[in-house]
Amino acid sequence: MRWTSVLACTALLGIPAGVAAHDEEAKALRRVGFQVERSRQVENDWLRASVVAQAEDADAAAVAERVNQAMRWALEQGRKESSLKLQTTGYQTWPIQEDGRIRRWQASQQLRIEGSDAAALTRLLGELQSRLQLASLEFTLSPERRRAVEQELSVEVLKAFRERAQLIAETLGASGYEIVRIDVGGGASMPVYDQLQMAGRGMAEKAMAAPATKGGTSRVDVLASGAIELD
Repeated sequence: MRWTSVLACTALLGIPAGVAAHDEEAKALRRVGFQVERSRQVENDWLRASVVAQAEDADAAAVAERVNQAMRWALEQGRKESSLKLQTTGYQTWPIQEDGRIRRWQASQQLRIEGSDAAALTRLLGELQSRLQLASLEFTLSPERRRAVEQELSVEVLKAFRERAQLIAETLGASGYEIVRIDVGGGASMPVYDQLQMAGRGMAEKAMAAPATKGGTSRVDVLASGAIELD
């Protein structure tokens, strides 16, 4: 409650403003703020990759068509793996200038691939790398797995909050406490995964070997912060 609101209420109730202000100050002195955290390392169950179709040509229409052909082919290959999700993104075309004049054009488009079937995804990447470049490959947690772990940790962190509140009250000689405010949320989680940088140009025409992968883990954090008022 704001001090102006306190003064207005006390005036209506006939309570001296000084007494009300003193009571509010006393309550504030009995309030203790703190936070607790619970974390868990979880095996990654989701694989996400990005491949890029790139082309360069003196004719803008020709370079766009080459990228489109490569992406159509990649989508045809990707649809053979029904367990994977495909999404095209990041289409770009830009001019290459020399001596103040446009000499040629470059274009690129990304294809994002993700799913829980690591064998299918790496097998597909082995095929796609004959015509596209591998930009990134990472393991992480699926949304469903992350939500489930966060729910479990939320229960643990709320129990820990009450335990910490009880410990504070007992240590400070209070007869009890009341929770004034509590906020629960996830903290930053740091995945441990394999990251492959964009491959160089001049890929072989035959299918390349599928990349080696290692799932690793991700840390999931849940925080509870708030304040209690000691009795």
